[in-house]
Amino acid sequence: MKIVKFILLFSLSFPTWATDESMVDISVVKSKDGKWTLTYQTQKPVFRLSFVRNPDDSRIERWKPTISDFEIVSTENQEYLIRKDGSSFAQVSLHLTPTYKHLSKDYAPFSPYSDGGVLIYTGRLFACINQCLDEVNSWRLFMQVPEGEHIIVAGNVYKGEASWIDSDDGMNIYVGSQQPIVTQNVIAVIDSGLPEKIKLSLDSDIPNLMNYFEQRLGELEGVKPTLFASYANIDGHSSQGGTLSNQIFMHWNLNNLNEKVTDNKFLNNTIWFFAHEVAHLYQRSSQGETYGERHESWLHEGHADWSATLALLELYPETSEYVANKINRFRTHCATGLDNFPLVEAADKGRFDLYYTCGLLIHQAIDLKLREKGKKDIYSLWVDFRRQAEKSDVKRSEIFLSHAEKWTSKDLVNRIKEVIGTKLSNPDKTLNHLVTDE
Repeated sequence: MKIVKFILLFSLSFPTWATDESMVDISVVKSKDGKWTLTYQTQKPVFRLSFVRNPDDSRIERWKPTISDFEIVSTENQEYLIRKDGSSFAQVSLHLTPTYKHLSKDYAPFSPYSDGGVLIYTGRLFACINQCLDEVNSWRLFMQVPEGEHIIVAGNVYKGEASWIDSDDGMNIYVGSQQPIVTQNVIAVIDSGLPEKIKLSLDSDIPNLMNYFEQRLGELEGVKPTLFASYANIDGHSSQGGTLSNQIFMHWNLNNLNEKVTDNKFLNNTIWFFAHEVAHLYQRSSQGETYGERHESWLHEGHADWSATLALLELYPETSEYVANKINRFRTHCATGLDNFPLVEAADKGRFDLYYTCGLLIHQAIDLKLREKGKKDIYSLWVDFRRQAEKSDVKRSEIFLSHAEKWTSKDLVNRIKEVIGTKLSNPDKTLNHLVTDE
């Protein structure tokens, strides 16, 4: 292991505010007393700013303009930043609430570390002039932190301040005093307050899982990924994990991890949690994610969960009973959820959870048939799908199912399409029919 060297930045101000009329520049400053100020600036006056990501309207309560002339409003599930009198503006600042906030199917804006450090998700900050369109996909960011703290951007450590161009889904940025460690597999920023069992698991299980998926889905391209693991150690009840380009992160918003790690079920859930997120990291292609639209999320979430199943059974055979019970629960959960609507409508119905449970059953059925034929498995199928998805504008699920049909059977894919797109009269029977010929 070795410590990442610090990189000093000598610029003392943001590098050229908004030279492109379509861009909104973003500045984030943390003061000595721990207050966070976010500033947006445009080249020309605008009448409103909109936000790229709008899972709820919590910005209204958690982002407070520094002067009373401005406000955040929500209209038709879209938040906007405006002047109260409707006049134009070219700059606006807000105070941020730097605590964890669970956002449905999105990443938390702040994930605190137990020593006062914090992970910031930049995608939450992305804003656009008037309305966010696909053509707007880059933002200049500047960040400044107090003396004694540093910023970690894309694996590099900066003292005092940093600036960069951000795009796509954004990234997680660490701010604090903890030093990252370079291992063979990742650059790690692991909360020193985590229980030893969790730290040991991160130190051994993550590399094991990365090696497992690398052998099946190929090496990661680009820079070495960064692993963030944060533990708020506060009165809470949730945890969250995710992946972004060359990043994997986990957060526990709890204060009783030392008690929880004595429970084998919790430890198995934790390894599953790790396996699912590492699988996501390796699902990506050289051109980024291959996930498709929200209603196609059974594709990547189900694949990650079935991949976690296979990884646990091979690397940790003692978890076989845990895995079998989990699959049975997933089948019951999926069948109950599909009683009222088809899987394709789950996102619109607020039941994103079904993409995990039903998705696992879909990928399980495909994998079992592939192995029965002895030609491929779910990993080699994914590699074929990923290669085709990189050069095609066809819906991701259509590409995947087309490849699945080629290597399994038309009958199986028709059964899968029934689960995805049809209101089932008997969900339990239909799901069982995925893996039986009855």
